[in-house]
Amino acid sequence: MNTFEDLQSLGANVIHEQTHIARSKLELVLNKSFSSLTRVQFMGFISILEREYGIDLTDLRSEYDEFMQTHPDVAVPKKSVILQAQSRSRQKWVLGGILAIALLVGLGSMIQGRLSIAPSEDIMKLSSADVEVADVNMDVILPVETNTTMVTPVTEMNVTASKNELNVSVIKSVTAIENAISIKPTVKVWMGILDLTTGSKSQATSMDPIVLDKTKNTLYMFGHGRLEIVTPEGTKILKDRNTVWFTYENGQLKQINAAEFAVKNNGATW
Repeated sequence: MNTFEDLQSLGANVIHEQTHIARSKLELVLNKSFSSLTRVQFMGFISILEREYGIDLTDLRSEYDEFMQTHPDVAVPKKSVILQAQSRSRQKWVLGGILAIALLVGLGSMIQGRLSIAPSEDIMKLSSADVEVADVNMDVILPVETNTTMVTPVTEMNVTASKNELNVSVIKSVTAIENAISIKPTVKVWMGILDLTTGSKSQATSMDPIVLDKTKNTLYMFGHGRLEIVTPEGTKILKDRNTVWFTYENGQLKQINAAEFAVKNNGATW
């Protein structure tokens, strides 16, 4: 496969099975319906197609940009209804709404500050035991022990063991169960999880490890990238302080960028 025409001959249904891009979006790309796609969406789709099929679509990018330059009215955003309001009464309503929002934000901050003083349960528990991760050199890649003959699961009977012993037993359990892959935050982090098959979403704030389900195709979004990626080959430590995204499809974990995440999430960042 060498050209865009080859992709068109495959059709949206076949490409959807390979890339998980929505069929309706693929139809727009294959038919060159440039006016129906934002630049972020279009360039994200093209990046995925180039990666999955190993082709160069530079000419198609140029064709999109040329279309947008010759049709500037397509990209003009709609004027805000609030800004077009002429009556004084509507302006008063807008001002009142802004003040109400400011009061709600201030009240929410006060409540959050009080709640943070006392211990609170996470939004969603992802494992049966809390694990404290010791400080590590972020530039070092830690090996994972996979040659153990016996795995000791974490139960109420052995939670009283030292923190270091508890941490080691959890890592062994994660990596020994059918060569599982897991993502473990080193600092508490917000995470969003999207099932690509059903479209269902969930979220949590936690530092518990996530064991990835190889039977599902899933998107992951983390508020920061201070994570340990545990695989049968070893443990890779990330130290990105910004938001990171991953896709886990057909048993393969890949780190992707914001545009690719938005494409797989049908144009939404979350």
